[in-house]
Amino acid sequence: MQFHTDIEASIAIKEIQPTKKGVLFVMLGSRLLLFLLFQAIIALIAHSWITSQKYWLLTATLTNLVSISLLFILFKREGKNYFKIFRFARKTFKKDILVFLGIMVFAGPVALAPNYFLSTWLWNDANIPAEMLFQPIETGLVYILLFAFPVTIMLAELATYYVYIMPGLEKQLKTKWLAVLLPVLFLSLQHCTLPFIPDTKFIFYRALVFLPFALLAGISLKTRPSLFPYFAVLHGIMDFGTAYMLVLEIH
Repeated sequence: MQFHTDIEASIAIKEIQPTKKGVLFVMLGSRLLLFLLFQAIIALIAHSWITSQKYWLLTATLTNLVSISLLFILFKREGKNYFKIFRFARKTFKKDILVFLGIMVFAGPVALAPNYFLSTWLWNDANIPAEMLFQPIETGLVYILLFAFPVTIMLAELATYYVYIMPGLEKQLKTKWLAVLLPVLFLSLQHCTLPFIPDTKFIFYRALVFLPFALLAGISLKTRPSLFPYFAVLHGIMDFGTAYMLVLEIH
């Protein structure tokens, strides 16, 4: 990532205004469906849905690659450069840093607390979701995903919901608050199929566990779009920690 030296990142983000509502809604549900599709493919290869569940970081990485490709194509179609959204705004850099540090005070508890409260409420054990999510897989694949997963998700997830979809919905919808609410909800709900485990408690847990962080990110980026590169980096760091959990499983 680098400083944006010609057009400020905040302006570049605001300029991303998809013109077709259908494309926006396809993108809105795309990741949830792609997670399920890639898991189904893995299940067919492994001849087991249960086996496919433990490869959820692989399904996420494959989905991220598709999301990145779609974003690149859609931005190019509109005459815009997808990679410019990851450049820091030079003129507002100092203020952005201060604002983001202030947000970081809340980001940790907002990201971590729902996991504890939901898991203890649903299972009376905060460790159950982690035990369902993190199971040993091939060592070589673990180390590939350790880097591929956080890097691709940094480039794909928040960019899909808050840089491409949210500004487009704001132009298309009469009810402006829906432009923020829909990306927030779908960012959270997509985790129902990452992985898809046919267990009611687990589905409910996955649907809600990221909702507070999704809301914090959505409101922050709606209010100050130039913070997007900071949130993208934070997201990548957080998910490096997620991928590292797989490393612990093989040691």
